[in-house]
Amino acid sequence: MVFTYQTVSLQEVDLRDETFCISYGFALDSLKRSIEKVGLVHPPLLQKASHGRYRIVCGWKRIFALYELGTQMFTAVVLPEGVREQDAFLLTLNENLSHRNLNPVETALAIHKLTRYVTLQEIQEEFLPLLGLGKSLSLLKMYTAILDLEEEIKIGLASGTITREIVPGFLRFSPQERITLSQLITRLKLSKSKQVELIENCAVIKERDGVDIESILKSEEVNEIFLDQKIGLVAQGDRIREYVRRLRYPRLAQAEESFRKKKERLTLKGLDLIPPPYFEGEEFRISFSFTTVDEFKKRLALLQTIAEKEELKEIVEG
Repeated sequence: MVFTYQTVSLQEVDLRDETFCISYGFALDSLKRSIEKVGLVHPPLLQKASHGRYRIVCGWKRIFALYELGTQMFTAVVLPEGVREQDAFLLTLNENLSHRNLNPVETALAIHKLTRYVTLQEIQEEFLPLLGLGKSLSLLKMYTAILDLEEEIKIGLASGTITREIVPGFLRFSPQERITLSQLITRLKLSKSKQVELIENCAVIKERDGVDIESILKSEEVNEIFLDQKIGLVAQGDRIREYVRRLRYPRLAQAEESFRKKKERLTLKGLDLIPPPYFEGEEFRISFSFTTVDEFKKRLALLQTIAEKEELKEIVEG
C-alpha cells in the first residue's frame, strides 16, 4: 500500500463523517500545546470519500486540535484509491491499539463498527483477543450494550469514574434511574467493588419491591447523610451503602441491630464477640489480643465474668 503526503485544507475534511472514528472522551489541551510548540509531528491519515471530501481514518484528536487552533492548512497522509472501507477501518483500529488502551466506550464503538464488516462470531474469535477481552461472549454482550446507555454514563465510563463491571446491572434500571445512580457513584467516588455492590442491591430492591430507585436514593435518609458535614466523602458513601443494604436485607439488619445492643450491654472491654455469618448457624466466636501474661489473665477473668451474664445467654440461646 503506497501512501502519499499532501497539503490539505481543513475545509476539505468532512468532520461529520465518523465512519472510522473510535475516539471518545478525549481532552485536547495538551495536544494543542504540543502542536503550538513543535507543530504536527505525526500527520493524520485521510481517505478521499465518494462525495469528494476527505474523511478521517486516523488522527481525530489531531484534526480537532487543528480545528480549535484555527489552522487552515496541514500535512496529511492520504490513502491510495481503491482501499476498501473495511481495510481502512482495520488500519485505524490497529493504529490506535498500537499506542494506547481504549476506554470502555471506545471499545464498544470499535466492536459496533466491526459488525459492519464481520460476524459476531468473528468478532468474538478474532477481535476480542486483540482488544484484550479474551473470547468472552458475556463481555461481547456487555460492550454491545454500552452504546445504548445515556451520555452521562458513557462519559463516566470513559473517564473511569464508572466501572464497566456495573454495565449489566445498569440495564436493569430505567434511563432516569441509571442517571441518578451514575450521579451518586460519581459524587461519592465509589471504588469498583462498592459500585458493584450498590448496583446489585438497588436492582434486587427494585425487582423485589417494585419501587422506584430514585425514591430511595433521594430519600430523607440519604439527604441527611449528605447534609452531615462532620463526616467525609468515604464515610458518606459507606453510610449510604449500608442504608441500601439494610433495605435489601431488612431481617438481617434487624438482627444486626439487636445483636449490637445486646453486645453493648455485655461491656466486653477489649473482647470481641463475633456472631455466625448472616446469623445463620449456632457458632459464635470470641477474639481478643494481649501483650503480656497478666493482660492475658485479665482477659480470661473477664471471659469468666461475661459467661455468667444473662445477656450472653440471651444472645447465644435466643
